[in-house]
Amino acid sequence: LSCAPRGIDPPCPACREGQYSICHNFARGALPPGIHTGNSSKATGGFAPHVPAHESMCIAVPDAVSDEEAVLADPFSVSLHGFLKRRPAPGATALVYGCGTLGLIAIAILRALAPTTRVVAIARFPHQKALAERFGAALVLPHEPLVPLIERIAAETGAQLMRPWHGAPWLHGGGVSVVYDTVGFPETVEVGIRVAAPRASVVVTGVESPKRFEWTPLYFKEIEVVGSNAFGVEEFEGRRRHAMEIYFDLVASGRIDVTPVITHRFTLDDYRRAFLACAEQGASGAVKVLFTYGDGGTGGGRH
Repeated sequence: LSCAPRGIDPPCPACREGQYSICHNFARGALPPGIHTGNSSKATGGFAPHVPAHESMCIAVPDAVSDEEAVLADPFSVSLHGFLKRRPAPGATALVYGCGTLGLIAIAILRALAPTTRVVAIARFPHQKALAERFGAALVLPHEPLVPLIERIAAETGAQLMRPWHGAPWLHGGGVSVVYDTVGFPETVEVGIRVAAPRASVVVTGVESPKRFEWTPLYFKEIEVVGSNAFGVEEFEGRRRHAMEIYFDLVASGRIDVTPVITHRFTLDDYRRAFLACAEQGASGAVKVLFTYGDGGTGGGRH
C-alpha cells in the first residue's frame, strides 16, 4: 500500500526506486495506515475468487506459469528480497532458521542461485525436514534442545565453542556466514547470533513479539542484523525488475520449482479444515495451504 494505491503523486523517494515496503507515506493518502494489504482497515485482504487491487499492484502472470506456481510469487519474492540483501560468498555456509514456506523457498533460492553454498536448516517438524532435504539442504537439524544444536553447528563449521559461565554456548573463530531467520522469534534471533561467524549477517524476515534475550555475542562478534520486509524492484543478474517478474522468469526457464511447499488444498467452503491444518502443522503435515476456486492450470489475463 505505497504511494500509487494511496493516490499520492509524485511518489516518495522509496517508491520512485521501487522500494515499496519502505514507502514514506504508508500512513497518508486515500487509505488508512498500513504498509501491506491486510494491515490497513480499508484494505483488509481475505480469501475470495476476486479481490480489489490498485493497477500498480498487478503483475501479469505469463502463460507458461501455472496457477499453483503463480500463487507462490509472493512468498518467493519475500525470500528473494532477504537473499539479495546478503548473498553468501562462494563456498560459504548459510543457515536457514525455520522450514515453513519462507524458509523452504529460501533453501531453494540458495541452491538455485548460490549453488556452491552449503545450506544448513533448522526445522521443527519431520515433514519440514523432509522437504528441506528435498530442496537441497545439506544438513537439517531439530530446533531443540538448544545446546546440542549449537554444538553440532560448531562441529559442522569448524568453529570454536565458547562456553560462558552462565547460559548457552556460542561460536567464535568460525561459524555460519549468513543466517536467514524466517521465524523472527527473539529465541531464533538469539540462536542466529550465537552460531554466526564474526562479522557475519543475520537477515530477519519473520516478525514476532519482542522479548529480551542474550545479545552479548552480537556486540562481541560485531554481528550485522538486517531487517528484510516484503519485496519490490530488485537488482538481479544485471537488471532491475520487480521480484515477481524475476520469479516468473525463473519458473518459466525451469531454473526453480518451489511448488512442493504446497501440501494441502481446500475449497473455500472447507475453510475450517484449512485453518485447522495450518494451526496443527505437526499433525497435519501442512506447509503451504491453498484455497481452490476452479481447475487451475494456465491461461492469459491473470494477475
